[in-house]
Amino acid sequence: MVVDPKPLRKRWRAMRLPFVGKSRIHGSDRLFDPLRKKLLNHISKQPNITLLAARQDINLIPPKGETVYYGKGGKLIFDNVYADLLKELLKEIHPRAYKEIHIIIDSRKHKNSVLGKEQFRKNILAFLKNRYPNTSVRFEQQASTTNILLEIADFISNSFYKLYTEQDVPLLKRLEGKTVQLKNPLKERG
Repeated sequence: MVVDPKPLRKRWRAMRLPFVGKSRIHGSDRLFDPLRKKLLNHISKQPNITLLAARQDINLIPPKGETVYYGKGGKLIFDNVYADLLKELLKEIHPRAYKEIHIIIDSRKHKNSVLGKEQFRKNILAFLKNRYPNTSVRFEQQASTTNILLEIADFISNSFYKLYTEQDVPLLKRLEGKTVQLKNPLKERG
């Protein structure tokens, strides 16, 4: 979460410039590990940035409940899981404190049709309107290759993935005070 993304966007463009042309810049590519270090170090010095992360163990997703997470044949309905994880993160940051929220989601994460993307969007917007009626919300779905903030988010999410898979990410540990992490928020309640 960034209160004012313009300075971050400007600084990221400068940081990534020496890496442009080597390959498509992507958080999971080891070629760009030095860029990850620069990014996390920069974020650690910024007072208006909070990292948000949700980790969900598939084995702890409830088989039944308010939301249906499994379809025919026990197939996981990813959009429902993803939407509820996003809602849990939004509850943690208290959007009521902000006049405007701008959410950008990587559109390539949706394997469903355009209709599936629109249902996902409507689901999140309905949640925000119901829970935070006085907050203006913009919701966009774009490919990470077309939005520099999604490129940054890709590096951050991949850093958390490395942490969850017990790889060493020392700079991420330094950011614990600037991080909201949820572990298994979809587990059965009660």
